[in-house]
Amino acid sequence: MIAIELGIPLVPVFFVKLTDDMRLVSLSSNLQRDKSTIDKYKEMMLYKELFPVKRGNRSDLFPELKELREERDIALSPYSKDTKDKMSSIGVMCKELFPYEPTKLEGYFNEIDNGKSSLNKVYKKVKTLHTKSKCKNEVKYGDYKEGLVTIYNKSSETMEELQSESVNVSISSPPYWDMKLYQLDSNQLGQERSVEEYINNLKNHYIEVFRVLKNDGSLFVNINDCCKDGEYQMIPQRFVLMLKSIGFILNDEFQWLKQNPRPTGGKRSVRRHEPIFHFVKSKNFYYNEDWLKESLDETNSFTIGTTKECPKLTSSLDFYGGVLKTGVASTRELKAKCEEEGVMLDHQATFPIDVPMMCLLMTSKPNDIILDNFSGTSTTGQGVMELGQGRYFVGYEPSPEYIVASKIRLSEYQN
Repeated sequence: MIAIELGIPLVPVFFVKLTDDMRLVSLSSNLQRDKSTIDKYKEMMLYKELFPVKRGNRSDLFPELKELREERDIALSPYSKDTKDKMSSIGVMCKELFPYEPTKLEGYFNEIDNGKSSLNKVYKKVKTLHTKSKCKNEVKYGDYKEGLVTIYNKSSETMEELQSESVNVSISSPPYWDMKLYQLDSNQLGQERSVEEYINNLKNHYIEVFRVLKNDGSLFVNINDCCKDGEYQMIPQRFVLMLKSIGFILNDEFQWLKQNPRPTGGKRSVRRHEPIFHFVKSKNFYYNEDWLKESLDETNSFTIGTTKECPKLTSSLDFYGGVLKTGVASTRELKAKCEEEGVMLDHQATFPIDVPMMCLLMTSKPNDIILDNFSGTSTTGQGVMELGQGRYFVGYEPSPEYIVASKIRLSEYQN
């Protein structure tokens, strides 16, 4: 009767033989409203249940199967294969993770609908939890102290463990905004709703760095930009201005050129570089270029100078040849070692060890204290230990999994 009143001459109907455990449902498509992600998921699963045509079934021999497949494909045509695969995987993993909490799945999908997250981020988050659940060891919070290494299992917003003007060099790469999900339950730095909030949160950390850094010390920060809605957010520039407001002086800027950049979408070039900023507190900071004279750089890929006796670093670091020969950072070996210990490591965002090594060679002396207030899995700590000569490493890292990974990474240097 409704169809007649609306002037709809034909109403598409199909008949399905229902089993006892099936519930009668309406498959009418409401094109006038936007379906929620959980609605899309339920619709997709329902069509798969009602039209169980699997890959390899000879629909050419059975016209009924062909009609079912066509009906199902038409119904699910608004969703890409990647969307269907990710929603399906999230559903399967949530059933395994939360067998007695069916509302968990809807909660994750609601994060997409309210703009808090994206399908890809939710997929990564659930996958991380799913992988983590299969690890045999429960990782507990706790500091790591061994030899010349101390890593505090906490945020660096407050570093009361360190005295004012006690650190010689600070090298860090904070979580990038709107890019990475780390192994933390909530309030992750980098997941703020706006760039302004992200920069303000970073300011709290670097006010503390300013306090603990010596007047002749140096701060190196690797931070990258983010293209959102077709527009770069000018994060490095905002960050520099924020540090200047604290009192830091921008002394130098390097461009780390990556050999394996992630493709950048839209009408723009592929972003192959990341900036590394060198800040100081005063013009009388410690700086050493003598190490360049002993470095192999036959192709002049990272140094330049009038003679071999007076080389200088170039601002573009392409990591070809010399001490900067490593072009990509990989955590594959560390992941394997962590799995042997029953610990799941999902950390991907790490710079090559050449970055902190170069900073250390330029601005640190034997027996100096080196800080990384976003320690992660302690790439900076490894650089400190490899350079040695009594240098002491202090890190701050809120993720207990990364603390364990750092312990595994640095264990070979503690003998």
